[in-house]
Amino acid sequence: MSPHTPRPISGIMDAVVTTTRDADGTLAFHLLVGPSDRPHECDRVEVTLDPEHARVLLGDTALILGPPAGRVPCRVGVEFNGPAPQR
Repeated sequence: MSPHTPRPISGIMDAVVTTTRDADGTLAFHLLVGPSDRPHECDRVEVTLDPEHARVLLGDTALILGPPAGRVPCRVGVEFNGPAPQR
């Protein structure tokens, strides 16, 4: 498997995602991981992309994305690279 090929992550959790774009064109994805009806209990993750990186990921659609339409359901998995668990 290539080091750039994503591998499956166990423990996928429900989340919601919203996006924002600032005046400079930086695109941010805001994730609330946990019960969407209780956002105060959710963990928060933000991923930001500089305008040129958003275009690499999204192509020309990155230039024409409108304002966010609201929260969109998604699933999130996180795996931290650390030592293998001791048995």
